[in-house]
Amino acid sequence: MTIDGLPLLTALACALVVYIGTTVQASIGIGLGMLSSPVLALADTDFIPVAIIISVIPLSGSVAWSEREHIDRGGAGLLLVGRVPGVVFGALVVASFSDTLLGLLVAGSVITAVIVSVVGRKFVAGSPTLLLAGSASGFMATTTGVGGPPVALTYQHDTPETMRATISAFFTIGALMSLVGLVLAGEVTRRPLELTAVLIPSVMLGIITARRIKHRLNTDVIRPAVLVLCALSATALLIRTLI
Repeated sequence: MTIDGLPLLTALACALVVYIGTTVQASIGIGLGMLSSPVLALADTDFIPVAIIISVIPLSGSVAWSEREHIDRGGAGLLLVGRVPGVVFGALVVASFSDTLLGLLVAGSVITAVIVSVVGRKFVAGSPTLLLAGSASGFMATTTGVGGPPVALTYQHDTPETMRATISAFFTIGALMSLVGLVLAGEVTRRPLELTAVLIPSVMLGIITARRIKHRLNTDVIRPAVLVLCALSATALLIRTLI
Protein backbone atom coordinates (compact mmCIF):
# COMPACT_ATOMS: atom_id res chain seq x y z
CA MET A 1 0.00 0.00 0.00
CA THR A 2 1.26 3.46 -0.85
CA ILE A 3 0.27 7.03 -0.04
CA ASP A 4 1.08 9.53 -2.81
CA GLY A 5 3.74 7.15 -4.09
CA LEU A 6 5.32 6.55 -0.67
CA PRO A 7 5.26 3.15 1.05
CA LEU A 8 2.78 3.26 3.93
CA LEU A 9 5.41 2.92 6.66
CA THR A 10 7.56 5.60 5.05
CA ALA A 11 4.60 7.99 4.84
CA LEU A 12 3.74 7.32 8.49
CA ALA A 13 7.36 7.92 9.53
CA CYS A 14 7.38 11.24 7.66
CA ALA A 15 4.10 12.26 9.27
CA LEU A 16 5.42 11.35 12.72
CA VAL A 17 8.65 13.31 12.41
CA VAL A 18 6.74 16.36 11.14
CA TYR A 19 4.33 16.05 14.07
CA ILE A 20 7.25 16.00 16.52
CA GLY A 21 9.01 18.86 14.70
CA THR A 22 5.83 20.95 14.68
CA THR A 23 5.21 20.36 18.37
CA VAL A 24 8.78 21.34 19.22
CA GLN A 25 8.79 24.43 17.01
CA ALA A 26 5.44 25.66 18.31
CA SER A 27 6.83 25.22 21.83
CA ILE A 28 10.37 26.64 21.60
CA GLY A 29 10.38 28.49 18.25
CA ILE A 30 12.49 26.20 16.06
CA GLY A 31 12.63 22.54 15.15
CA LEU A 32 10.46 21.63 12.17
CA GLY A 33 12.97 22.25 9.39
CA MET A 34 16.07 21.04 11.24
CA LEU A 35 14.42 17.89 12.51
CA SER A 36 12.22 17.02 9.53
CA SER A 37 14.19 17.99 6.43
CA PRO A 38 16.88 15.27 6.65
CA VAL A 39 14.26 12.56 7.28
CA LEU A 40 12.01 13.81 4.48
CA ALA A 41 14.95 14.03 2.09
CA LEU A 42 15.81 10.42 2.95
CA ALA A 43 12.24 9.41 2.08
CA ASP A 44 11.82 11.49 -1.08
CA THR A 45 13.76 14.58 -2.16
CA ASP A 46 10.57 15.99 -3.69
CA PHE A 47 9.57 16.94 -0.14
CA ILE A 48 12.36 19.56 -0.19
CA PRO A 49 11.89 22.49 -0.03
CA VAL A 50 8.27 23.09 -1.05
CA ALA A 51 6.49 20.76 1.41
CA ILE A 52 8.46 22.09 4.38
CA ILE A 53 7.92 25.72 3.40
CA ILE A 54 4.16 25.29 2.99
CA SER A 55 3.95 23.39 6.28
CA VAL A 56 5.68 26.24 8.09
CA ILE A 57 2.99 28.79 7.15
CA PRO A 58 0.07 27.57 9.32
CA LEU A 59 2.46 26.56 12.11
CA SER A 60 4.28 29.86 12.36
CA GLY A 61 1.15 31.89 11.69
CA SER A 62 -0.70 30.32 14.61
CA VAL A 63 2.20 30.87 17.02
CA ALA A 64 2.81 34.45 15.87
CA TRP A 65 -0.86 35.34 16.28
CA SER A 66 -1.27 33.76 19.71
CA GLU A 67 1.90 35.45 21.03
CA ARG A 68 1.79 38.64 18.96
CA GLU A 69 2.38 40.89 21.99
CA HIS A 70 5.90 39.43 22.31
CA ILE A 71 6.99 40.06 18.71
CA ASP A 72 10.05 42.25 18.24
CA ARG A 73 8.51 44.12 15.32
CA GLY A 74 11.57 46.15 14.45
CA GLY A 75 13.77 43.06 14.44
CA ALA A 76 11.28 41.06 12.39
CA GLY A 77 11.12 43.89 9.85
CA LEU A 78 14.90 43.91 9.43
CA LEU A 79 14.96 40.13 9.09
CA LEU A 80 12.38 40.31 6.30
CA VAL A 81 14.31 43.02 4.46
CA GLY A 82 17.39 40.82 4.66
CA ARG A 83 15.42 37.79 3.49
CA VAL A 84 14.64 39.30 0.08
CA PRO A 85 18.09 38.78 -1.53
CA GLY A 86 18.36 35.36 0.11
CA VAL A 87 15.06 34.26 -1.44
CA VAL A 88 15.97 35.66 -4.86
CA PHE A 89 19.35 33.91 -4.89
CA GLY A 90 17.90 30.69 -3.51
CA ALA A 91 15.13 30.58 -6.10
CA LEU A 92 17.63 31.16 -8.89
CA VAL A 93 19.89 28.27 -7.90
CA VAL A 94 17.48 25.66 -6.48
CA ALA A 95 16.28 24.52 -9.89
CA SER A 96 19.82 23.41 -10.77
CA PHE A 97 20.24 21.15 -7.72
CA SER A 98 20.54 17.42 -8.34
CA ASP A 99 19.14 15.01 -5.75
CA THR A 100 22.70 14.32 -4.58
CA LEU A 101 23.55 17.98 -4.19
CA LEU A 102 20.26 18.67 -2.43
CA GLY A 103 20.89 15.83 0.02
CA LEU A 104 24.39 17.09 0.75
CA LEU A 105 23.15 20.65 1.22
CA VAL A 106 20.34 19.64 3.59
CA ALA A 107 22.65 17.42 5.65
CA GLY A 108 25.40 20.01 5.70
CA SER A 109 23.03 22.80 6.69
CA VAL A 110 21.60 20.85 9.61
CA ILE A 111 24.97 19.59 10.87
CA THR A 112 26.43 23.11 10.67
CA ALA A 113 23.42 24.49 12.51
CA VAL A 114 23.82 21.92 15.28
CA ILE A 115 27.51 22.67 15.69
CA VAL A 116 26.98 26.43 15.76
CA SER A 117 24.09 26.04 18.21
CA VAL A 118 26.33 24.11 20.58
CA VAL A 119 29.49 26.21 20.39
CA GLY A 120 28.23 29.49 18.95
CA ARG A 121 28.92 32.72 20.74
CA LYS A 122 26.36 35.31 21.69
CA PHE A 123 25.18 37.51 18.83
CA VAL A 124 24.00 41.08 19.32
CA ALA A 125 20.72 41.56 17.51
CA GLY A 126 21.72 44.82 15.82
CA SER A 127 20.72 45.90 12.33
CA PRO A 128 23.69 44.35 10.44
CA THR A 129 23.29 41.03 12.26
CA LEU A 130 19.55 40.89 11.64
CA LEU A 131 19.91 41.73 7.95
CA LEU A 132 22.60 39.08 7.51
CA ALA A 133 20.60 36.49 9.47
CA GLY A 134 17.50 37.23 7.38
CA SER A 135 19.44 36.83 4.14
CA ALA A 136 21.08 33.56 5.24
CA SER A 137 17.74 32.24 6.47
CA GLY A 138 16.04 33.17 3.19
CA PHE A 139 18.62 31.33 1.11
CA MET A 140 18.67 28.25 3.35
CA ALA A 141 14.88 28.02 3.60
CA THR A 142 14.31 28.51 -0.12
CA THR A 143 16.82 25.82 -1.06
CA THR A 144 16.56 23.26 1.75
CA GLY A 145 13.59 24.17 3.98
CA VAL A 146 16.00 24.74 6.90
CA GLY A 147 15.83 28.47 7.57
CA GLY A 148 15.66 28.69 11.34
CA PRO A 149 19.24 28.46 12.64
CA PRO A 150 20.58 31.91 11.62
CA VAL A 151 17.59 33.65 13.20
CA ALA A 152 17.51 31.41 16.27
CA LEU A 153 21.18 32.17 16.93
CA THR A 154 20.45 35.87 16.79
CA TYR A 155 17.61 35.60 19.32
CA GLN A 156 18.93 32.72 21.45
CA HIS A 157 19.61 34.97 24.46
CA ASP A 158 16.25 36.77 24.40
CA THR A 159 13.29 35.54 26.42
CA PRO A 160 11.65 32.34 25.12
CA GLU A 161 8.46 34.30 24.39
CA THR A 162 10.28 36.95 22.31
CA MET A 163 12.31 34.36 20.46
CA ARG A 164 9.32 32.15 19.70
CA ALA A 165 6.98 34.98 18.66
CA THR A 166 9.50 36.93 16.57
CA ILE A 167 10.83 33.90 14.73
CA SER A 168 7.28 32.73 14.05
CA ALA A 169 6.25 36.12 12.63
CA PHE A 170 9.35 36.15 10.44
CA PHE A 171 8.76 32.57 9.26
CA THR A 172 5.12 33.23 8.38
CA ILE A 173 5.84 36.08 6.01
CA GLY A 174 9.22 34.72 4.98
CA ALA A 175 7.79 31.34 3.97
CA LEU A 176 5.27 33.10 1.74
CA MET A 177 8.14 35.04 0.15
CA SER A 178 10.08 31.83 -0.47
CA LEU A 179 6.98 30.14 -1.89
CA VAL A 180 6.47 32.98 -4.38
CA GLY A 181 10.12 32.68 -5.40
CA LEU A 182 9.79 28.93 -5.90
CA VAL A 183 6.58 29.37 -7.94
CA LEU A 184 8.39 31.80 -10.23
CA ALA A 185 11.29 29.34 -10.49
CA GLY A 186 8.89 26.56 -11.54
CA GLU A 187 9.58 24.41 -8.48
CA VAL A 188 6.00 24.24 -7.15
CA THR A 189 4.68 21.33 -9.18
CA ARG A 190 2.06 18.63 -8.59
CA ARG A 191 4.37 16.13 -6.87
CA PRO A 192 5.60 18.43 -4.05
CA LEU A 193 2.01 19.56 -3.45
CA GLU A 194 0.85 15.94 -3.16
CA LEU A 195 3.60 15.27 -0.62
CA THR A 196 2.64 18.42 1.28
CA ALA A 197 -0.83 16.95 1.77
CA VAL A 198 0.77 14.03 3.63
CA LEU A 199 2.27 16.44 6.17
CA ILE A 200 -0.49 18.99 6.82
CA PRO A 201 -2.56 16.81 9.21
CA SER A 202 0.58 16.27 11.32
CA VAL A 203 1.23 20.02 11.37
CA MET A 204 -2.28 20.78 12.61
CA LEU A 205 -2.10 18.05 15.27
CA GLY A 206 1.31 19.31 16.40
CA ILE A 207 -0.04 22.85 16.80
CA ILE A 208 -2.84 21.57 19.03
CA THR A 209 -0.43 19.43 21.07
CA ALA A 210 2.00 22.31 21.61
CA ARG A 211 -0.75 24.55 22.98
CA ARG A 212 -1.41 21.97 25.66
CA ILE A 213 2.16 21.16 26.69
CA LYS A 214 4.50 24.05 25.83
CA HIS A 215 4.30 25.66 29.27
CA ARG A 216 5.31 22.37 30.88
CA LEU A 217 8.31 21.62 28.67
CA ASN A 218 11.81 21.98 30.11
CA THR A 219 13.71 23.73 27.30
CA ASP A 220 17.03 22.86 28.94
CA VAL A 221 16.19 19.21 28.24
CA ILE A 222 14.25 19.56 24.98
CA ARG A 223 16.83 21.68 23.14
CA PRO A 224 19.80 19.27 23.52
CA ALA A 225 17.57 16.31 22.68
CA VAL A 226 16.37 18.01 19.48
CA LEU A 227 19.96 18.86 18.49
CA VAL A 228 21.01 15.22 18.97
CA LEU A 229 18.11 13.98 16.83
CA CYS A 230 18.89 16.56 14.15
CA ALA A 231 22.55 15.51 14.08
CA LEU A 232 21.65 11.82 13.80
CA SER A 233 19.13 12.30 10.99
CA ALA A 234 21.45 14.64 9.08
CA THR A 235 24.34 12.19 9.44
CA ALA A 236 22.16 9.35 8.13
CA LEU A 237 21.19 11.49 5.14
CA LEU A 238 24.83 12.40 4.50
CA ILE A 239 25.91 8.76 4.56
CA ARG A 240 23.03 7.67 2.32
CA THR A 241 23.80 10.45 -0.16
CA LEU A 242 27.52 9.66 -0.35
CA ILE A 243 27.15 5.90 -0.69
